[in-house]
Amino acid sequence: MEMGKVKVEEKVPLSSMTSFRTGGPARYFAAPSDREEAQEVIAASEKSHEPLLVLGNGTNILISDEGFSGVVLSTQNLNKITVEGEKIVCGAGTRLQTVIKTALEHSLAGMEFLAGVPGSAGGAVILNAGLKEEWISRVLEEVEVLGLADNQPQKIHKQDIDFKYRGSGLEKVLILSITLNLKKGDKKEIQAKIAENMKKRMESQPLEYPSAGSVFKNPPGMFAGQMIEKCGLKGYGIGGARVSEKHANFIVNAGGAKAEDIYRLIGFVREKVKKVYNVELETEIRIIGKFG
Repeated sequence: MEMGKVKVEEKVPLSSMTSFRTGGPARYFAAPSDREEAQEVIAASEKSHEPLLVLGNGTNILISDEGFSGVVLSTQNLNKITVEGEKIVCGAGTRLQTVIKTALEHSLAGMEFLAGVPGSAGGAVILNAGLKEEWISRVLEEVEVLGLADNQPQKIHKQDIDFKYRGSGLEKVLILSITLNLKKGDKKEIQAKIAENMKKRMESQPLEYPSAGSVFKNPPGMFAGQMIEKCGLKGYGIGGARVSEKHANFIVNAGGAKAEDIYRLIGFVREKVKKVYNVELETEIRIIGKFG
């Protein structure tokens, strides 16, 4: 497969690129570093009739042990970041923690609530990452995207994005960059909030094992983790996959887990919660490839 300036690799293992540390190879793998290169990847995928998977920091995805039989477009090299007054403009592949560090260096407040979240800037916008009352959509100004269908660039203001709980409606575009509108603050206060949020995360989440964050969305008026815990599933495992003892809405790779183990455990948890609560849990993570 030819893509002009973009380096294309074949049979690239994806396990090292996902936070679960599972997943088979990509048939083709490309990591464009700018808009033109990204357009080349999309065009080549379309021309060769190969399916396309956009992969950010791999923190909210489960890829099958068979891998992905198509083109994986990694945003890892779309990572330029600039500060313009109270605004930060960064590539989709920029790590959230890099954005937070940059904001702190320039005494810009508004991103502290995402301290410790391992995802990328683009992925955070797609999932509208956040906590109970704070979401990245609140500080977002606009996104620059490429349409996956027409391969055309476009800038979308946040008021034209359909943000909701754990969603944005941006699944059919490739985010190239995002613009965040922050506010000047006191550096020491910003640093203190970052430290406080990091402490809470370390106390409540199983950071000692590979995971993909919260597996299930919270049903309206309920908490998935509490439901799973009350079903007695903390510590339950299949193969190398376990329901976390620390937070029941986390499934961890406790050692040597296959993607299939995690997939089967997700199914088991959903089945148990459905039986006890008559609630169908919806996964927050993306499930890619063939399972079962």
